[in-house]
Amino acid sequence: MRLLRNIVITWLGLVATVVGSALVARRIVPVFGDETTNEFSVVAALSGEAFESEASNLREGRVLALFGGVELDLVGATITHGATIVLRAVFGGIDVIVPPTWRVEVISNEMLGGIGNRTNPDGQDDDAPLLLIDATAVLGGIEIHVEEVA
Repeated sequence: MRLLRNIVITWLGLVATVVGSALVARRIVPVFGDETTNEFSVVAALSGEAFESEASNLREGRVLALFGGVELDLVGATITHGATIVLRAVFGGIDVIVPPTWRVEVISNEMLGGIGNRTNPDGQDDDAPLLLIDATAVLGGIEIHVEEVA
């Protein structure tokens, strides 16, 4: 009985720590930008977020999914001189949708998670707009893919 009590107390402490850290992250990580701005930051902590960019000259973006999920739709955005997106998924997931005309290069770091680039980087024109993605997944997942044509 004592062992069960210790396990329950440890589990509750862990859950409280996780919820507390997500709430702190929600307050201290800056969130800025809207659909039309060329730079943005999106945070999903214990929640889900959807962000659809229509930037005329996308330059930089940051996405944090901490015990949550983010759908990042970049189909309406335009890149003129290249753009960088930093993705961090910790116990969460991020889904990135890009136009088929973009060239996407991914720098990935995975720890018990997964990162998938399904954009066919070898079949792109060297003159295509370049999106560089710095992705880290810790016990979470990130997928980058082109928009599906109906």
